[in-house]
Amino acid sequence: MQTGTSDREITITRHMRALQALVWKACTEAAHIDRWWGPDGFTNRTIRMDFRVGGEWEYTMTGPDGKVWPNLITYREIVPMSRIAYDHGDPANPKQFEGELRFDQKDDGTLVTLRTVFPTKEARDFVVENVGAIEGGKQTLAHLAEYVTTLQTH
Repeated sequence: MQTGTSDREITITRHMRALQALVWKACTEAAHIDRWWGPDGFTNRTIRMDFRVGGEWEYTMTGPDGKVWPNLITYREIVPMSRIAYDHGDPANPKQFEGELRFDQKDDGTLVTLRTVFPTKEARDFVVENVGAIEGGKQTLAHLAEYVTTLQTH
């Protein structure tokens, strides 16, 4: 990630009462990530996932209105249990913005940070104002927190 991007980025954090290893697993395996990824009312379907540096995760998100959104993540850096850096877009435009997930073990759980950096301030403002990116990010991390709680009880 670049420095000096504050007017182009969105950062959302959420503390989860789950071990770092469990949160990591929920974020790196298609069988898990399809169960929680995305904002309220959206469903997720992995087409293919190759979780390695240079690998890709291609998936679709279906909105509450039935519209299907193609997505493509290309992994740029993976630090096991700690950090995933990626480019996010779709098959036609694979680098619409940069993303990062960080996992920090805390005494009673894991702090997850979702950070996105857009190419311009205008691109960031567009997704905030027209797509609801901040609220959608908060909802996505809330879904992850709920999901890892269910994994712990089973």
